[in-house]
Amino acid sequence: MKKLSAALFAAAAITTFGLQSTATAAEAGSQGNVSVKGWPTGCTNGKYAKGLGGYTALGWQAQCKKSNGGHYKATIICRPFDGGDDIYRDAPVWKSSGKSIVFCPEASTRVEGGIKERSY
Repeated sequence: MKKLSAALFAAAAITTFGLQSTATAAEAGSQGNVSVKGWPTGCTNGKYAKGLGGYTALGWQAQCKKSNGGHYKATIICRPFDGGDDIYRDAPVWKSSGKSIVFCPEASTRVEGGIKERSY
């Protein structure tokens, strides 16, 4: 009974006072597998252009060799031909494989681009 009371007291203290424990291992699933997510590796990115009937759409591409459970997408900075503030655009979908491509809007030109990554 003494051990049970101590365990209940500890649980109440954690709940009441917001104390956090320091877990060192993740809970295993029903089959004992633990899913660990990491950052993508082997990533490259660069300029991308696609001809569209007399108009060349300027964009940026990004790709990673291994996602490791993470995701990535291309991002670009574009400048309007008639001046004004730069336009920042990201590809609409986070990718775990394949090419991510984003384009500048019409009447603008590509200034710079890059890749965004996340570990989930």
